[in-house]
Amino acid sequence: MTNTLIIKNELEQLTRLYAFLDRQAVTYGLEELQLMQVKLALEEAVTNVILYAYPDKKDQDIRIDMSYENKRLTIVITDTGTDFNPLERQEPDLTLSLEERPIGGLGIYLVKQLMTEVTYSRSAGKNILTMTKDMH
Repeated sequence: MTNTLIIKNELEQLTRLYAFLDRQAVTYGLEELQLMQVKLALEEAVTNVILYAYPDKKDQDIRIDMSYENKRLTIVITDTGTDFNPLERQEPDLTLSLEERPIGGLGIYLVKQLMTEVTYSRSAGKNILTMTKDMH
């Protein structure tokens, strides 16, 4: 069964996202550490959409679909914003000092570390980011 939340592209909407995730976590029986990891990844991915998908538009929808089956959590984030594949960003060079490191790229790196699998597709004018996490 898939549960859906639709939020607007405003940072204030993150509180609705957290409440939605917390409700699902109880239903799915997620452990505290798993919930924290998923929350961090989800916050990073959705914040990117809020900040960058609609550069000049307010009041745009971001859809989050969440399902849990066979100990695998699947989250699909869909928006109709600017075509952007965060997975094409170059991996950050973590050997560089903070001063030398270019800005950006750490968030999606973090998402990829926290989740089991992260994929992106563009279909019918929509960005679709799918994140899965195996819960063992």
